[in-house]
Amino acid sequence: MAGDTVDFPPWDRIYAFFRRWRDNALVKEFHDRLRGKLREELGRDAQPTAAVIDSQSVKRTPSSERTAAASTAASWSTAASGTSWSTPSACCWE
Repeated sequence: MAGDTVDFPPWDRIYAFFRRWRDNALVKEFHDRLRGKLREELGRDAQPTAAVIDSQSVKRTPSSERTAAASTAASWSTAASGTSWSTPSACCWE
């Protein structure tokens, strides 16, 4: 390592900053501010006004999978899954 240039402070110093930011909720604050600046640069409102929730990514327990499969096997439809903006169930602010 002799002769190598060092671009960063020692790792423990960086980690100390991270811990301080995390413990004081500054990581979330930085994230929210950066998201707002990016949205404004894209010509959008700084704060998002809607969200999409993908219910298919929710993990289930084995017993709830059996119950859900039994109750929806006869009525399953991709149009009614709520994963598309074209379905009424995807819009909750009407």
